[in-house]
Amino acid sequence: MGIKAGKNGSVLLVIIFAIALMAMITVGILQLSTEELKLMQNQLFAAQATEVAEAGLNDAFAQIRASSSWTTGFSNKSFSGYGKYTVTVTGTLPNRTITATGISSQGYSARLAANVTIGGTAPNCVIRIDSLRINE
Repeated sequence: MGIKAGKNGSVLLVIIFAIALMAMITVGILQLSTEELKLMQNQLFAAQATEVAEAGLNDAFAQIRASSSWTTGFSNKSFSGYGKYTVTVTGTLPNRTITATGISSQGYSARLAANVTIGGTAPNCVIRIDSLRINE
């Protein structure tokens, strides 16, 4: 009774190689998925910062509608736990530039600058947005 040598060891090596290859593919796919999730999270937080800045712009519009001479602005005003915004108003009537910077609760920031023309008298001022710049 002789022992046959040869193919038994090579099959084991092929199986180990196949398992190692599948493990590397799995790790690569997980890495790509993790990166995609982080990219989506960054996009979400950046959009949230833009929305906070837009809330600051709308708050400024409400103040201008109440008093067309309003130029006080806001500094780090909280927006319902989503973040804070700062608003500055420059220019002379009827043309003003309103700049709102929003910072999300995660620390992302966005900036909106609107050139507006204000017409009429308080409390029903008409505000026309001539141009709107985002993150310039």
